[in-house]
Amino acid sequence: MRALLLLGALLAPAADAATCSAVSGDTRNRLLELYTSEGCSSCPPADRWLSQLPQDSGVVPLAFHVDYWDRLGWRDRFAQAAFSQRQRDRNRGLGWIYTPQLMLDGEDLRNWHRGLPAHSNVQAQASLSLTLDQTPGHIDIQTEIRFASPSAGRNAKLYLALTENTLTTTVTAGENARRTLHHDYLVRELAGPFEASRVRYRFTLRPDWKAAELGIVAFVTDARGATLQALSRPACP
Repeated sequence: MRALLLLGALLAPAADAATCSAVSGDTRNRLLELYTSEGCSSCPPADRWLSQLPQDSGVVPLAFHVDYWDRLGWRDRFAQAAFSQRQRDRNRGLGWIYTPQLMLDGEDLRNWHRGLPAHSNVQAQASLSLTLDQTPGHIDIQTEIRFASPSAGRNAKLYLALTENTLTTTVTAGENARRTLHHDYLVRELAGPFEASRVRYRFTLRPDWKAAELGIVAFVTDARGATLQALSRPACP
């Protein structure tokens, strides 16, 4: 009996584990990328605009903090060199980069302050499903892509982003000195590209990240970098 009880304890799920899922609809969600920095005085309005987007806007937002402002008086604790490189890669046709920059489905959205362009219900060429298994130290992700046709999936790439909301920084130097900045949809980590239609991936969580404010974004792009589908899911409750 003692051995059976021990085996049962080993097989029982962890008390703090949670599982949740999400599935994209029949229409395509647009991917909205903000490239920003805490050292840039023109960036806070774009940060606020992104935070205030309505939930039914039809876009999946991501905020990437770049590091090329860090040498100009304030080091952004959220900035990553990989995000600066992503911005360069996404702007190969533009020839230069700037902040704040918003990109909608890989295209420069210069007039973002006037609102999002009208979006008709475009039939999706890909559907996404996400399943999250969350523990205090990890989020394990299973995702599957289904393409409308073999040609739609040719050279397609999947990315996974771990995001965090309701972050605040009091800036003490640089262009934003004496300002308190607020961030949502901030990308903590970006994984990919993956070329398989089924992917398993684990994000390891740092103790200073707020588990209740984390979320997962999955998005699929075609060979040109245009969005085939995007899907977001808050952390499991």
